[in-house]
Amino acid sequence: MFLLLVVVGGILGTVQIRLETVEKSDEAVQARLISEKVASAIEEVYAAGEGHEIRIEMPGNIEGSPYQVKVNQSGVRIDVGGWTGYSYSFSKKISDYAQNQNEVIMRPNTNYTLRNVKEGKRNIVVIF
Repeated sequence: MFLLLVVVGGILGTVQIRLETVEKSDEAVQARLISEKVASAIEEVYAAGEGHEIRIEMPGNIEGSPYQVKVNQSGVRIDVGGWTGYSYSFSKKISDYAQNQNEVIMRPNTNYTLRNVKEGKRNIVVIF
């Protein structure tokens, strides 16, 4: 009987660890999808030319965890649950509405507009 309890306890422990791993994997996949969605929207807005815009709705959380998206000239970074994901994009000028051109932070449960705007001889993608 004791041996049976030990075996069952070991199996249940292994199952729990596997389920936690699956949950973390789902979190990483969702994070990657969000970063790819933002990077793709930036590419599309930039390629479409001046005046083109896309609206993006950010989800409230990723598998129940809070997250943060940071966008700069080289790509989109997402931090969630101790994990960091990155989607690269071709170098282009990114700005927020206040003309901060180092980094734009996109927060959960918020709608954003990405717009291609002419700035001098170049176009930039403004996120607001």
